[in-house]
Amino acid sequence: MQRKIIANVSNKPKTLPQQNGTIDNSVRDPALDELLKNVNRLLQADAPAKALELITKSKIKSPGVKNATAVCQLRLGKAQVAIDIYRSFLLNKAIYLRADAPVIYRVNFGVALFLNNNLPGVSSLLFDLRDETHPSLEKLRAAVAAWKKKLTIWQRLQLIFGSHPAVPIELGYPPGDLE
Repeated sequence: MQRKIIANVSNKPKTLPQQNGTIDNSVRDPALDELLKNVNRLLQADAPAKALELITKSKIKSPGVKNATAVCQLRLGKAQVAIDIYRSFLLNKAIYLRADAPVIYRVNFGVALFLNNNLPGVSSLLFDLRDETHPSLEKLRAAVAAWKKKLTIWQRLQLIFGSHPAVPIELGYPPGDLE
């Protein structure tokens, strides 16, 4: 029996429409652009709680706003909340990552998985993105590689056999990016 991981995969945002089941970034809304600019400004000022409050007050619904919300949650140290947000719009058929989603959304999902100690998940995501390029993806790859370098031989074996080594995960940069 297959377990359903997420619900509401096909939510249609009110501001940016999904057409044919894809995340459509070609349609831009000036209100959305302004909101994301203000959220980015607050994130750069290390004020993710204020950015999240701004998003909540806006009532704009779109994949970009969901990404921004998840980034705020990551910056607040709530990786599991961010994972749940990304699962709501990045996965289809309950377990597959949507290939039509922007790379930055998928990378942010990987950051959330990594910070939540879901090493098989982040490894799978990095494998799926092996042909993609993006500055945030390179930062995530470097963070995972740096973390793996800290592992002893026994911890690497532990990782191979599906157990999480007791080595703290550090990104070395603020988690999540908007673009």
